[in-house]
Amino acid sequence: MNRKENIYNIPNFISLYRLLSVPFLAYIVLQKKENLFFYWFLFNLFTDVLDGFIARTFNLKTKFGAKLDSFADFAMYLLAMFALIYLKWEELEPYKYSLYLLIFYYVFIDIFSFIKFGEVSSLHLYFSKFNGLLQAVFFLIIFGIGFNKLLYFAVFFFASLSFLENMYFLLKIDKMRSDLKGIYWLQKNTASDK
Repeated sequence: MNRKENIYNIPNFISLYRLLSVPFLAYIVLQKKENLFFYWFLFNLFTDVLDGFIARTFNLKTKFGAKLDSFADFAMYLLAMFALIYLKWEELEPYKYSLYLLIFYYVFIDIFSFIKFGEVSSLHLYFSKFNGLLQAVFFLIIFGIGFNKLLYFAVFFFASLSFLENMYFLLKIDKMRSDLKGIYWLQKNTASDK
Protein backbone atom coordinates (compact mmCIF):
# COMPACT_ATOMS: atom_id res chain seq x y z
CA MET A 1 0.00 0.00 0.00
CA ASN A 2 1.34 3.41 -0.98
CA ARG A 3 1.04 5.94 1.83
CA LYS A 4 0.66 9.58 0.95
CA GLU A 5 3.77 11.48 1.97
CA ASN A 6 3.51 14.31 4.48
CA ILE A 7 4.88 17.35 2.70
CA TYR A 8 4.18 19.67 5.65
CA ASN A 9 7.46 19.30 7.48
CA ILE A 10 10.34 21.48 8.63
CA PRO A 11 12.81 20.62 5.80
CA ASN A 12 10.21 21.54 3.18
CA PHE A 13 9.37 24.81 4.96
CA ILE A 14 13.11 25.63 5.05
CA SER A 15 13.41 24.93 1.30
CA LEU A 16 10.32 27.03 0.65
CA TYR A 17 11.80 29.91 2.68
CA ARG A 18 14.99 29.69 0.58
CA LEU A 19 12.99 29.82 -2.63
CA LEU A 20 10.82 32.74 -1.50
CA SER A 21 13.87 34.73 -0.34
CA VAL A 22 15.37 34.85 -3.85
CA PRO A 23 13.38 37.88 -5.15
CA PHE A 24 14.30 39.85 -2.00
CA LEU A 25 17.96 38.94 -2.40
CA ALA A 26 17.84 39.92 -6.08
CA TYR A 27 16.43 43.31 -5.06
CA ILE A 28 19.29 43.73 -2.56
CA VAL A 29 21.78 42.96 -5.36
CA LEU A 30 20.15 45.61 -7.56
CA GLN A 31 20.49 48.08 -4.66
CA LYS A 32 24.21 47.10 -4.49
CA LYS A 33 23.97 46.35 -0.76
CA GLU A 34 26.81 43.85 -0.95
CA ASN A 35 27.26 43.23 2.78
CA LEU A 36 23.58 42.57 3.44
CA PHE A 37 23.42 40.31 0.39
CA PHE A 38 26.55 38.44 1.45
CA TYR A 39 25.31 37.65 4.98
CA TRP A 40 21.78 36.78 3.89
CA PHE A 41 23.12 34.52 1.12
CA LEU A 42 25.47 32.90 3.64
CA PHE A 43 22.48 32.21 5.89
CA ASN A 44 20.64 30.66 2.93
CA LEU A 45 23.61 28.37 2.24
CA PHE A 46 23.36 27.24 5.85
CA THR A 47 19.63 26.54 5.43
CA ASP A 48 20.41 24.45 2.35
CA VAL A 49 22.60 22.17 4.46
CA LEU A 50 20.16 22.28 7.37
CA ASP A 51 17.08 21.12 5.47
CA GLY A 52 18.87 18.05 4.11
CA PHE A 53 20.34 17.22 7.51
CA ILE A 54 16.94 17.44 9.23
CA ALA A 55 15.24 15.41 6.47
CA ARG A 56 17.81 12.58 6.72
CA THR A 57 18.16 12.61 10.53
CA PHE A 58 14.44 12.57 11.29
CA ASN A 59 13.39 10.49 8.28
CA LEU A 60 11.42 13.37 6.74
CA LYS A 61 12.61 12.86 3.16
CA THR A 62 9.85 13.18 0.58
CA LYS A 63 9.77 13.21 -3.22
CA PHE A 64 8.11 16.62 -3.04
CA GLY A 65 10.87 17.84 -0.71
CA ALA A 66 13.62 16.64 -3.05
CA LYS A 67 11.99 18.52 -5.93
CA LEU A 68 11.38 21.65 -3.85
CA ASP A 69 14.99 21.59 -2.62
CA SER A 70 16.27 21.22 -6.19
CA PHE A 71 14.06 24.06 -7.39
CA ALA A 72 15.26 26.30 -4.53
CA ASP A 73 18.87 25.33 -5.33
CA PHE A 74 18.29 26.22 -8.98
CA ALA A 75 16.87 29.63 -8.03
CA MET A 76 19.74 30.26 -5.59
CA TYR A 77 22.30 29.29 -8.24
CA LEU A 78 20.82 31.71 -10.76
CA LEU A 79 20.76 34.38 -8.06
CA ALA A 80 24.43 33.73 -7.28
CA MET A 81 25.38 34.04 -10.96
CA PHE A 82 23.32 37.24 -11.25
CA ALA A 83 25.08 38.66 -8.17
CA LEU A 84 28.51 37.72 -9.51
CA ILE A 85 27.83 39.35 -12.87
CA TYR A 86 26.14 42.43 -11.39
CA LEU A 87 28.51 43.06 -8.47
CA LYS A 88 31.83 41.41 -9.42
CA TRP A 89 31.97 41.82 -13.17
CA GLU A 90 35.31 43.71 -13.18
CA GLU A 91 37.08 40.73 -11.59
CA LEU A 92 35.24 38.11 -13.66
CA GLU A 93 35.19 39.75 -17.09
CA PRO A 94 38.47 38.13 -18.23
CA TYR A 95 36.82 34.74 -17.54
CA LYS A 96 33.41 35.59 -18.97
CA TYR A 97 33.24 32.70 -21.46
CA SER A 98 33.93 30.07 -18.82
CA LEU A 99 31.45 31.83 -16.51
CA TYR A 100 28.79 31.66 -19.22
CA LEU A 101 29.60 27.97 -19.65
CA LEU A 102 29.09 27.42 -15.90
CA ILE A 103 25.64 29.00 -16.19
CA PHE A 104 24.91 26.89 -19.27
CA TYR A 105 25.83 23.67 -17.42
CA TYR A 106 23.38 24.28 -14.63
CA VAL A 107 20.53 25.61 -16.76
CA PHE A 108 20.90 22.95 -19.48
CA ILE A 109 20.68 20.08 -16.97
CA ASP A 110 17.35 21.35 -15.67
CA ILE A 111 15.99 22.16 -19.14
CA PHE A 112 16.98 18.70 -20.38
CA SER A 113 15.44 17.09 -17.29
CA PHE A 114 12.25 19.11 -17.72
CA ILE A 115 11.94 18.08 -21.38
CA LYS A 116 12.61 14.39 -20.62
CA PHE A 117 10.81 13.98 -17.27
CA GLY A 118 8.56 17.03 -16.93
CA GLU A 119 10.44 18.25 -13.83
CA VAL A 120 13.76 19.79 -12.81
CA SER A 121 16.60 17.43 -11.98
CA SER A 122 16.71 16.21 -8.38
CA LEU A 123 19.43 13.54 -8.62
CA HIS A 124 21.41 14.82 -5.59
CA LEU A 125 24.64 13.17 -6.70
CA TYR A 126 27.55 13.28 -4.24
CA PHE A 127 29.82 14.84 -6.85
CA SER A 128 27.24 17.58 -7.46
CA LYS A 129 27.06 18.22 -3.72
CA PHE A 130 30.87 18.52 -3.57
CA ASN A 131 30.78 20.85 -6.58
CA GLY A 132 28.07 22.93 -4.91
CA LEU A 133 30.19 23.19 -1.77
CA LEU A 134 33.21 24.28 -3.81
CA GLN A 135 31.11 26.89 -5.60
CA ALA A 136 29.79 28.14 -2.25
CA VAL A 137 33.36 28.50 -0.96
CA PHE A 138 34.32 30.42 -4.12
CA PHE A 139 31.27 32.63 -3.77
CA LEU A 140 32.02 33.39 -0.12
CA ILE A 141 35.67 34.12 -0.87
CA ILE A 142 34.98 36.45 -3.81
CA PHE A 143 32.49 38.43 -1.71
CA GLY A 144 34.45 38.18 1.54
CA ILE A 145 38.08 38.51 0.42
CA GLY A 146 38.30 38.88 -3.35
CA PHE A 147 38.71 36.91 -6.56
CA ASN A 148 40.92 33.80 -6.39
CA LYS A 149 41.97 32.58 -9.85
CA LEU A 150 43.04 29.08 -8.74
CA LEU A 151 39.78 28.49 -6.89
CA TYR A 152 37.81 29.75 -9.89
CA PHE A 153 39.50 27.25 -12.20
CA ALA A 154 38.94 24.45 -9.66
CA VAL A 155 35.23 25.39 -9.64
CA PHE A 156 35.15 25.34 -13.43
CA PHE A 157 36.93 21.96 -13.65
CA PHE A 158 34.71 20.23 -11.09
CA ALA A 159 31.56 21.85 -12.50
CA SER A 160 32.48 20.40 -15.91
CA LEU A 161 32.89 16.93 -14.42
CA SER A 162 29.65 17.30 -12.46
CA PHE A 163 27.82 18.35 -15.64
CA LEU A 164 29.07 15.24 -17.46
CA GLU A 165 28.04 12.96 -14.59
CA ASN A 166 24.58 14.54 -14.37
CA MET A 167 24.06 14.22 -18.13
CA TYR A 168 25.18 10.58 -17.99
CA PHE A 169 22.51 9.85 -15.37
CA LEU A 170 19.81 11.87 -17.12
CA LEU A 171 20.43 9.97 -20.34
CA LYS A 172 20.56 6.58 -18.58
CA ILE A 173 17.54 6.67 -16.24
CA ASP A 174 13.94 6.17 -17.37
CA LYS A 175 12.28 8.28 -14.66
CA MET A 176 13.49 11.01 -12.32
CA ARG A 177 14.87 9.63 -9.06
CA SER A 178 16.49 11.36 -6.11
CA ASP A 179 19.60 10.50 -4.10
CA LEU A 180 21.31 8.39 -6.75
CA LYS A 181 24.72 9.14 -5.18
CA GLY A 182 26.99 8.68 -8.22
CA ILE A 183 28.37 6.51 -11.02
CA TYR A 184 30.33 4.25 -8.63
CA TRP A 185 27.12 3.31 -6.77
CA LEU A 186 25.24 2.82 -10.03
CA GLN A 187 27.95 0.44 -11.29
CA LYS A 188 28.02 -1.37 -7.94
CA ASN A 189 24.22 -1.85 -7.95
CA THR A 190 24.25 -2.96 -11.59
CA ALA A 191 26.97 -5.54 -10.83
CA SER A 192 25.06 -6.92 -7.81
CA ASP A 193 21.87 -7.24 -9.90
CA LYS A 194 23.57 -9.68 -12.28
